[in-house]
This record gives sequence, structure tokens and C-alpha cells, in this order.
Amino acid sequence: MRLPLIAVVLLGAAGPALAQTSESPALAQTTQTPALAPTPQSPESAQNSQSLAVPQTSQSLILPQTSQSPIFTQAPQRLALADQTSQDTVTAPQVYPRVTFGVVTFLQFAAELHEQEGYNAFDVTRGYFNVRAQLNDRISVRFTPDVRPTTDASLDRNLALRLEYASLDVQATDTVKFMFGLHETPWLTFEESLNRYRVLGPLFAERLELIPGATDLGASIKWSGEHTEAHLGVYNGEGYGRAEVDKYKSIDGRATFRPFSEDSELGKVSISGFYQYGWYARDRPRNVAIVMGSYENTNFVGTAQYLSATDNPFVAVDVKRRGLSFFGEGRQGETGWAGVGGLDIFVPDVDNEGDQRRRMTFGGAHWSELGRGRLGVVISLQQEYRSAGSQLLERRLLAQTHIEF
Repeated sequence: MRLPLIAVVLLGAAGPALAQTSESPALAQTTQTPALAPTPQSPESAQNSQSLAVPQTSQSLILPQTSQSPIFTQAPQRLALADQTSQDTVTAPQVYPRVTFGVVTFLQFAAELHEQEGYNAFDVTRGYFNVRAQLNDRISVRFTPDVRPTTDASLDRNLALRLEYASLDVQATDTVKFMFGLHETPWLTFEESLNRYRVLGPLFAERLELIPGATDLGASIKWSGEHTEAHLGVYNGEGYGRAEVDKYKSIDGRATFRPFSEDSELGKVSISGFYQYGWYARDRPRNVAIVMGSYENTNFVGTAQYLSATDNPFVAVDVKRRGLSFFGEGRQGETGWAGVGGLDIFVPDVDNEGDQRRRMTFGGAHWSELGRGRLGVVISLQQEYRSAGSQLLERRLLAQTHIEF
């Protein structure tokens, strides 16, 4: 009689646990097993059924330990592996130097429509081959030869290879950059960043030969703030591709200010001022002052500038010059169709008001992104008049391409 008594005691102890797990279908089936039914049995069969029932009940008691499921045990391992992988990605070292190559070229067909017996020609007006090397996260080098047409002393026109950039740039902080060597001057490169139609020809101050080029040999510093940018440098003053011939230098400086909040439509307005203080030689000044307002959004870019200069390149008398320049582009966006127009009014000598010049440009363009490159096709008509009697001086039809990659 001891064995039936022990079975009754064990079943009594297991009863609460079975009651708590009775909601599980598997456990409910276990509690209904015939081994626990109160049917009359022989002592031997009762002993066998009790020996089988107790292990089944003990197994049902350990079923709630489902936290050992492979789904839960493998999750921490996967998280640890992902964390290790992300750490390996973040700590991957940068490889220097990083060298990149690029090309910017302007190709054109020009036809003279006024006098010159219908002269026309295909030409290359810019041929940059850019080589840039990032030596570390702060120091970079740029080397850019340029192919463009030149006219020699015998008035023969040839394609010449000149060095446009050979500079060392140091990004001292996030806002301060130092440049040394043959590098950008403060004004023309900045103006090209607003007016992408340098393919049409030199910009206003360069075309008047008051600023000798977009680059020059020297040293400069550029500072960029949230609403202000300033660029100041000392240069030979001869322009790119020309060696220094005397001890005189030019000091060039530009400041650009965005007076309105960037969140408003007026935030796209900027006001810029430029001044060049230099000399061709002793007592022969080369001083140029420019003030420009600009506006740019997705579908329109416009600039208006006033220029004043005191110049003495060849003679002993200082010449005062004045000018206004307006440019506008209406466009679908960075890519797509666009219409362009420009008007320049220039007085070569303030003491001779009758020699005022007026130059007009208008045309259309299409810009497209090709992989990592850019292609612009521009068709334009350029005309220049002398204000006295509206005398036509020049009229040209241009078909040009801007290729960059």
C-alpha cells in the first residue's frame, strides 16, 4: 500500500502546477491521460502506470521554460555580430593620396554676320585637364593645363598650351582655407559660379582686360561663414601664363553677404563687392571696383553689376572707365531647356562720353547630365554697337558646347 500512497502524494503536489498550465492545449491533453484516471487496477499495473505518469507530469512542468528556444538564444549572437561589423566599417582607415581626373572643354562654331566677308570657323576656346590630389583630410593639390587660342605678335592665331592652375590648398579649419601658387583670384571664379555661361566668352571685367584672368600667381585666404564669405589675396597681377616683370603686385579682395534668412525667398539674394589695388608699373595704377547683386533659384538666375576703374596700361595719363552689366537665365532647372540674355554698357573713357559701347547677347541652351558628366549646348547671337549713331560694330552667330566630366 505504500506505492499508491506515494502516488497520491505526488499527484496532490503536482495538481496546482497542472492547473496553472491547463490553458495550454498540450498540457490539457496531458492532464486527461488515462494513466491518471481512477480506474481499478492491479498493484502491478498501478505501479507501472504511476511510474509512467510521474515522468510525463514532470516534463509538463518544464514546458514553460520556452526562453531556451533557438530563436531567442541566437538573437543576442546576431546583434553582437552586427555591432562588430558596424564597428569594423566605421574604423576603416582613409587611403591617401586620392587622385581624381576631369575635363572641361568649350567647343564652338562662330560665323561673322557683319563685314569680315562672312568669316566663320570651328574652334576650341577652353581645354582644361584637371588633376586633383587629396594628400590628407586637410591638404590638396590641383594641376590644370589649358588649351586655348592665342594671337601672336604677327597676328597669327594658334592653339597654345598654358598652365591655368598649379596650387596648394590647405583647409585650416572648417571655415578657413589657404591657397598658394597659381590659383583662383577672388572675382572671376566667383562670378562663374553664378553664371554658368563662361562658354559664351570672357565675363565683363575680363573681356575689358581690367582683370587679366581667372587665375594668377600669389597667395590668398578664403573665409566662409553662415551668411558671409570673404576672399583676400596678394598676386603678381600679370594673370595666368604670364611671368612677373617687376616688383609691383596687386591686392585683390571680395566680400559676399546674404542679408536675408535662407528660409525665405529673399534668402537667395546676395550682394558682393570687389576691389583690386595694383600697379602696372610705378605711377601706372590698375584699380578696379565692382559691386554686384545676384539672385538665384531653381528656375531663374540674374545678376546686375556696376564697374568703375582707373587704368593706365600703356600711356602716361590715367584713364577712368565705367560700366554696367546685366545677365539673366530662365530655365527648367539644372538640366533641361534655358533661355539666356545679357546687356553690357561700357564707357572706355569717361572724358569721351560719345564712345559709349553697348553689347547684347541672347539665345537658348539645353543642359543634360550624362552619368557623372554634364553637357550644355548653347546657340546665341552677339551684337555690339557704338552708342553714337547706333553704329553696329560686330554681329556673330555662335553654336557652342560645354563638356564637363
